[in-house]
Amino acid sequence: MLGILKKKNKQSTNDVENDTVNNSTVNEDVQSKGKSKEQQKIDLKEVNNNDKPLSFPSLVDNMLNDGITFEKDHFKIQTGLGTVKYGRSFFVKPSGYPRTVRIGWLESLFTGDDLDVSVHVDPLERNSAIKRLQDKIDELDAVIDSAARRDNQSKLEDAMQKKDDTKGLQRQIKNNRNGLYYVSVQASVYADDLEELNEKCIDIESMLGGESIEVVNAYGRQRYGFLSTLPLGKNYLSRSDRNLDQLALTAVFPHASSKLNHTGGMPIGRYGNEYVYFNNFDSKLNNYSVGIFGESGAGKGVMVKQLIGRGPMDGINKHVIVDVEPEYRELTRALGGVVIPIVATKDKDANRINPLDIFPEKEVKEKGTPQEYIQEQININEKIKEVLEFFKVMKESCSPGSIGLSPVEIGVLNDTLEILYAEKGVTDDPESIYEQVESVDEEGNIQWERRYIDMPTISDVYERLEALLKDGYGEINELCNVVKLFTRGKAFGIFDGQTRINGQDTASLEGAPVITFDISKLSSNGIERPLAQHVIMTWTWNRFIVGDPKSKKRVILDEAWMMLKYPAMMEFLKLLSARGRKWNTSLTLVSQRYEMFHRSQDSRDVIAQLNTVFFMKQSDEDIEPILETFKFSEEVGEMIRTASVGEVVLKAGKEVVAFVSEPTPDEWEYLNTNQNVDMGKKESMTREEKIEWLEAEVEIEDEGVA
Repeated sequence: MLGILKKKNKQSTNDVENDTVNNSTVNEDVQSKGKSKEQQKIDLKEVNNNDKPLSFPSLVDNMLNDGITFEKDHFKIQTGLGTVKYGRSFFVKPSGYPRTVRIGWLESLFTGDDLDVSVHVDPLERNSAIKRLQDKIDELDAVIDSAARRDNQSKLEDAMQKKDDTKGLQRQIKNNRNGLYYVSVQASVYADDLEELNEKCIDIESMLGGESIEVVNAYGRQRYGFLSTLPLGKNYLSRSDRNLDQLALTAVFPHASSKLNHTGGMPIGRYGNEYVYFNNFDSKLNNYSVGIFGESGAGKGVMVKQLIGRGPMDGINKHVIVDVEPEYRELTRALGGVVIPIVATKDKDANRINPLDIFPEKEVKEKGTPQEYIQEQININEKIKEVLEFFKVMKESCSPGSIGLSPVEIGVLNDTLEILYAEKGVTDDPESIYEQVESVDEEGNIQWERRYIDMPTISDVYERLEALLKDGYGEINELCNVVKLFTRGKAFGIFDGQTRINGQDTASLEGAPVITFDISKLSSNGIERPLAQHVIMTWTWNRFIVGDPKSKKRVILDEAWMMLKYPAMMEFLKLLSARGRKWNTSLTLVSQRYEMFHRSQDSRDVIAQLNTVFFMKQSDEDIEPILETFKFSEEVGEMIRTASVGEVVLKAGKEVVAFVSEPTPDEWEYLNTNQNVDMGKKESMTREEKIEWLEAEVEIEDEGVA
């Protein structure tokens, strides 16, 4: 840049002795003429620092470089004392714009590597635009007349279409609903050597060709192209512009945000050269519920695992996962969590969740004031309603055409549950669900331990119902038959009994950062998996969510589509997604096809509560429901339909961003879900074992070399 400016200055000073001039920039290409050395010294002595006005470097001063040389098709720029960069300027050919443009059609140019891009826009005055469009219409009329006389049908149709488009644009400008502009798009690309520069230019041309964009080298005008891409606000390249209307001009500029406008958060992907930071608990979000949708192989599992693994960065210290595949076992163990397999077996020592367990509900009172405190109580009525929903799911699963529980059945079950909880001594007092148990340690000392009491079970309920049936309550005959199937030893008896987790009580789960319920061994056909999802979600809500209102938590339901055909389950999900904010919890639903959630009003109500939605690649059948629900543009729908593995469109509140989910290399061995990618023995090793394994590999290699 300095070289350019100095060539314009015919009076530049040169050949000044080093001991006379210090810290002065001299252009060696310009020779001073007509002055002796003595005269030059006199001129320089007249420049007194005390007489110079105070100033700060201007924009042009900041752009100065050591020197630049322009060739026909490229230029060399000195960027440091020993550094030279090669560059080439080009522009979008006036006839090389696509027939129609979409938002983001120049995105690949704006996000290119080591590229300077300038878009110059010159508005055309309204009356002048109308007149020029009229001239174009008259010109097209002549073409139409000539084509009609020659019976050139293809040319006639093309000219008539152009005339209609031109007249439509003219009407819009007359009505002040559009405008006409001259637009020029230029760019300069840089590289370390000429070979790399040529390769970059070929890649750019190929990339833009995919958008039907044709670019042309500023051959012989590299100087003007370079100046046009500097922030000088002027287009020095003649014959590089073309007219666009206001709508097409709007699509030129980058509308997608490179990052969410969230306070804090964790990195979840990359947009161009920048990371996208997502805060699931940002104050701008109405609630914290999340939906993640993507067809198999789109990278959905990896995206979810990143949210889990990086959760502590966002202050999320408790994750509960209902794992269907299973996919989350290795990650859970790597993060110091607990994996709980749920298996259909008659073994009394197997893991079991009792759906009738009841826990204290904690609520923050006087929040945000010095008087803030936590109120703790047992809400028996809410628990009974919840268990009634569980029995409703039982009946719906066994009788697909059933409308749920009848009024008589609801009444009988309600009375039965009240009696069973009362017999266990459960009241509104939180201490009523605990008992003091005497024990003797190894030294013979007597100790008292606070232990959770045994709760009613499904067998207890069945025994009461059977007794009522024998006493003449014939209306509950069908209910008795259904509940019997869910008692221990029967087809679906996996949840009948006291809660047992890996041979211990639930206290062992308190400090676990990740808890994964592995239900992959349950039958994928029928009710087993959906019922397990419902029971675990309900139990988790009571055990970890309402009992801890202040800390951040995430509950992940994998393959949520399995619950769609059970209305009672959908009501439960609707309730959880709506209440998540109160309990500082993110309910995260993970599923494949979005269209399945669009079929019924109940599932659409659940989706309406998801303030954050991740969309990865979806099939053609899913795009229209997505556009209808979220009011996305056709361009966004096309991005979702054609997305590559790991590409994500994220809607968080009112913000929509696109990014690429890219785990770090160290994360891959825990996040990989592709069974055809062998992560090797390292996948299940501890850090120490990995070090030993690597050392052994080195020794083997050394022996082989020897």
